[in-house]
Amino acid sequence: MRGVFSARGRLATCGVALACALSGCAGTGSSGGESARVTDVIDGDTVEVERLGRVRLIGVDTPERGRCADDAATRFTRDRLLNRVVRYELGEEPKDRYDRTLAYLSRDEQMHNLALLTEGYASVLTIPPNDKYESDFEEAEREAEAADTGALATCDRNRRRAALRRGREEERAREAAIIRLERSRAARAAARRDRAAQRRREARALEEEFAPEPDEDSGSGSGDGGGGGGGDSGGSCLPASACPGKRDGDGDGCYCE
Repeated sequence: MRGVFSARGRLATCGVALACALSGCAGTGSSGGESARVTDVIDGDTVEVERLGRVRLIGVDTPERGRCADDAATRFTRDRLLNRVVRYELGEEPKDRYDRTLAYLSRDEQMHNLALLTEGYASVLTIPPNDKYESDFEEAEREAEAADTGALATCDRNRRRAALRRGREEERAREAAIIRLERSRAARAAARRDRAAQRRREARALEEEFAPEPDEDSGSGSGDGGGGGGGDSGGSCLPASACPGKRDGDGDGCYCE
């Protein structure tokens, strides 16, 4: 809380300093207060002011249109300044290259430039020679960042969350890709095994189809010869049990020859 109070204290101090500079406080050398009404708000750091035309706030930078926190910064400036009479202090360099008036604006003795930083709607943008309140602006920005408050802090948190979500999604996508790759490799390996098994089956089928058949005529000549000489044995071929003591001399299975 000390940081918030010190930032708000600087906000009031800068506002008082600006009011004194414009109203002729002792030692300021100013000839009198300068004030005008804000007639329109362009965005968080740009407004239209009577007699001054378009005014760009010195030392601060709010998000551009379409960027995160743009609407919030514009709404903050509109709520505080639109149709209000403000005091203004021109910069040492009073115009920018776009012919906008460069100024510090204060309402109710609070400088709006500093309020944008204190409330976390802007970041510091110092362009010399308009650097009169640079140290106060930088300190206010640091304290707002440390307190993690304001629209810019919300944008930072959202960006961090989005980055974390993207990281998790990318990790899940990588894991899914690895799983798909492993499954694809396993499917290809299984297909190779199936093709190899099919080739082996086809090879066995070819071997069986073209294998030489056994010789069915082996021993037929001996049978014929035995038949021719069967006259001696009565044309019969008897087993060993019928011819005890006989031997099958020619191996044709006939023992009584």
